Parts: sequence; C-alpha cells; structure tokens
Amino acid sequence: MSVAAGMTALLALSACEGAPSARGRQDGDASASASASPSPAVKRPAGTGGLLSGGVWAVQAFESDGHREDLPSEARAWIALGGDGTASGSYGCTPFHTKAEVTAVHLTLGKEVVPAPAPSLSPAPPGEGPGPCRPDDVATHPTLADFEKKVKAAFSGKLSLSTKRIPGYSLQLHVKNQQGDDITLGQARREDFFRIKWQLIDTTFYDSHGPEFTAGDQMYVNFHDDGEVNGKLGCNDFTAKATFTGIHLYFNDAALTTQRTCSDKIMKEEASVLTVLKKSLNYAYWAEPDAPSMSLHEDLAFPARETGFTFRGIPPR
Repeated sequence: MSVAAGMTALLALSACEGAPSARGRQDGDASASASASPSPAVKRPAGTGGLLSGGVWAVQAFESDGHREDLPSEARAWIALGGDGTASGSYGCTPFHTKAEVTAVHLTLGKEVVPAPAPSLSPAPPGEGPGPCRPDDVATHPTLADFEKKVKAAFSGKLSLSTKRIPGYSLQLHVKNQQGDDITLGQARREDFFRIKWQLIDTTFYDSHGPEFTAGDQMYVNFHDDGEVNGKLGCNDFTAKATFTGIHLYFNDAALTTQRTCSDKIMKEEASVLTVLKKSLNYAYWAEPDAPSMSLHEDLAFPARETGFTFRGIPPR
C-alpha cells in the first residue's frame, strides 16, 4: 500500500478534530494542556502501554457487541498520552482531556480535567467538502451523536492493550474494555516526529502522485515541538508556525527568509509550495511508524478531491 493510499484508507475509517491547542503548541501532547492541578511527570511504561505513550494515535476501526461500527466520514477520533498523567483526544467531534493511568498492558482513563485553551488562529475553511466535524455538529447529527456515545463508553473502565501487525499495514494497537468493545488505533504521529528532517517529495491528488520535486533533498521541513517550522523550499530558506490538533496541523506565517535565485524550474516549484502553505489549510497528516515517511493532505471529510504532499524522513536531526 502506498503512503498516500494508506492515509486515504485511514481517513475513510478514522475518526480527529480534537482538543484545541494554543498557537504553536502540539495538541496531541497532553503536557501542553492546561490543568487545574497538573500531575507530576510519570515514567513511560514498558510494552504496549509505552508504545501508546509515544505520538498520536487515530481510531481506524471500532467493534461493539461483536459488530463493526461504521465510522462517520466527518468524525476524527484520536488519543494521545502525555507525560503528566493525562490523556488528550477526541471522541470524534468533541475533544476530551482526562486523567490517565497506563501500564504495560492496561489503560485507565479517569475524570475530566481542564482542557487546553483554544488556539488564537484557525485553519482556513475547506474550499470543497464539509471538513471534519466540530462539537456543535453533534447536537444536530444523530449519527455523530451515536458514534461519540459509543466511543466514549468504550473508552471507560480498565482497558486492556495489545498490538497486532497486518502484512501491508503499519502496526496496530488494540484497546479493549471489559465488555469486549475493541478500538483499533493506528499511529498517526511517531514519537520521533520532531527529530526528523522531512524531505518534501511530491504533490498528491487523492491517491495519485505528481512528479518528484527537482530540488531533491534541498526541499525539506523541520518541525519543532514549540510550533516553530523552518527549512528550505528548494532555493530559499523559509519559516512558518504550525499548530497541531490531533492528526491535524495547519501552517501560519509561511515566508521565505532568503532571496537566492536558482533554476526556473526549482523556483517555480518553490513558489507553488509556498503559495499552498500560505493558505493555512487544515491538513490531516500520517507519519508512518515503520518507515520515515509522511503524508499530509487537506481534510475535506471525503477523499475524492483531497490534495497534499508526501515526505521522506531523514533521521535523526
């Protein structure tokens, strides 16, 4: 399965517009969230619990009472564990931030704590498609309300953790409650995401790829966990701000910081990429855990017209 196809498959199934984050902070990192009485940092456990504690995980499939549930196309459910004894995520449309205890084989989500503040900036509204759902949508969409109710119920009590690897797919993590409900998670952001230099390879349109960029490894992006972005777009250096929300991110203030000249083709590609980044689109991203690669595309809540980029990682940085 190609990176782009894998991403499309995830988003057709998955469920993520998550808890809001402050500008320039990674919302999937619960340590960035505000809490009335933050817990002390806890050591990451071994086994599957330690794996869950790294990165951001998106819901790929959900079984309840032995029945595989249909995941609403607009819903984006995800979860991420912080190092402060909390978990952040979304039940599909509605964010949550709770106390969390994790061991090698179990996860227990506790009472709600104060969520992170809303970001000062928002992504641009989608030009096509509805985009991911928001908390306000739940009241008027019974399908979304029913889905969120089931996911919230499944994420309750003492949950068992296990892993499974399917040929052709990335490693999956299974979360099961005592009633037998099974949530399948896929890692959307790997633990070392911010230590990787991400080379921009090509543009995508749904599951097709354009030609590779001429500049090769001179077109790359460095993401930092404080929201700063820097890199090179082929000929010139650039900077931007990135806001992460679950498996979504969007850019702001993308600008070149040098004025070098290169071949016409490289400069045209550079201008094209910069124009897209300046639009501040709401991108869904998927950084493969097993190989240093990443897909990033505008989330329209349906895949037919989604466009984006693919990246190749160059670890470590």
